[in-house]
Amino acid sequence: MINAVIGDIIQVTESEAIVRADHLEYAVAITAQTASKLSNLTAEQRRQVRLLTVLIHRDDSMTLIGFLEQAEREAFLQLQTVSGIGVKQALRILGGISVRNLVEALDSGNVKLLSSIPGIGAKTGQKMILALRNMLVLDDPESLVKSRGASQRSQWSDIINALVDMGYDRRRVEQLIEEQTEIHKDTIATVGQHESEELLFRQAIKLLG
Repeated sequence: MINAVIGDIIQVTESEAIVRADHLEYAVAITAQTASKLSNLTAEQRRQVRLLTVLIHRDDSMTLIGFLEQAEREAFLQLQTVSGIGVKQALRILGGISVRNLVEALDSGNVKLLSSIPGIGAKTGQKMILALRNMLVLDDPESLVKSRGASQRSQWSDIINALVDMGYDRRRVEQLIEEQTEIHKDTIATVGQHESEELLFRQAIKLLG
């Protein structure tokens, strides 16, 4: 795993940065927003720039993708968990909207804003909301961490693992438990852990079929 490349920015295009580090030059794929930020750096600021990276390995190619911020890298990885969104489309999405605006659009269910991103229609926007709402949250302008969805998965790990052991898809189970926790939050707030687990387990079995 190449976590980051640290070196001098030699060249920047809309989709790629050439980084010279330790007598090697790396061609790093970047989003349009990262390209804009790198292009605005002074000559001095372009020295020893740290790009966080993701290495995409295919049978016929290897692509190194770079990000200036952890927030953008995490969003890139999460976007690819949405059905139908691959590497290129995830990069296009992040090139057309800031991470902060993306998170806010997902959490507010703003399909109109998401579908205004080049290459994203209303159907894909809705899928993004269903898959990623409350999964990403900005603690501050520079950081992105998994949100309360992660804490919920920890809270209900026993029933999630039980359902997975029964043969159900983990991601589908996690999403369903998160949705049912929100739907039945008033009841869950008034009963104990055991009763809450029984309620969510029954609902999950009913919906999973």
